[in-house]
Amino acid sequence: MDWRLKALAFRALELPGGAHAHYFLQRHVTRNWPRRTKTLDALAGIARRAIEDYARHVGGTPSSVLEVGSGRDLAVPIALRRLGVAKVVTCDVERLGKLDLIQHAADHILTGHVKLLSWDDLERFGVKYLAPHYVGSDDEPVDCSCSNEVLEHVPTDQLAILLKGLRAVTKGLTTHSIDYSDHYARSDKSVSRLNFLRYSDKEWRPFNSGKQYVNRLRHSDYVRMFCEAGFTILEESSVVGEPPPDLKIADQFKRYDPPDLFAIKGRIVAA
Repeated sequence: MDWRLKALAFRALELPGGAHAHYFLQRHVTRNWPRRTKTLDALAGIARRAIEDYARHVGGTPSSVLEVGSGRDLAVPIALRRLGVAKVVTCDVERLGKLDLIQHAADHILTGHVKLLSWDDLERFGVKYLAPHYVGSDDEPVDCSCSNEVLEHVPTDQLAILLKGLRAVTKGLTTHSIDYSDHYARSDKSVSRLNFLRYSDKEWRPFNSGKQYVNRLRHSDYVRMFCEAGFTILEESSVVGEPPPDLKIADQFKRYDPPDLFAIKGRIVAA
């Protein structure tokens, strides 16, 4: 689908009833839900990497983990429990979780059949789901906090508040994977993963709906914001994409060095 049409469709989904329509389309038209086995395996790998980060920098397995950006099936929290985390708190600014999708993920990720037929079942299993919820200093402290391709969807001013909240509640390590690319390129192969760098904020605003919002921050912006929130960076890395030869960069992005500007994904581990 042409990315401009998809942007228009996302705008329509912001109307009343749009959230239900969006889920219906994802489940019955694009069939993104329930997740495929390959995707669930990849998310289990994300959980494993967070545990490995903690073991490398702190030692052992964290007894408690806070995940930001739960999604619909809580696959990462379920995988964290399998890896030995005693308590997982997972939160989202919208209540997206679906018990049948959570059960589907659990059936694949866990050994043995664990019934998660209610939210009480989930909490007894060791996963506490908070949504809608914004992380703040009043939250329960945790050993480790993490997110996977979530921070790029948070507006800059809210991201600063989120990072300060994470700093307040994280006793040990925070670890995050971030997607810096143009998400419309996932479904429109005619544009590059750096296409949105052509546009100023004003020009991009009509395409940047709440259902597909990206803040377009670059890797160095995140590193700076983590430091401003009080974190010490332990590891940071990014993967640079290949810009198309005809890519004209909007003036607001010209201050970035090419490796920073053209990064399409990155990781930050901090304490």
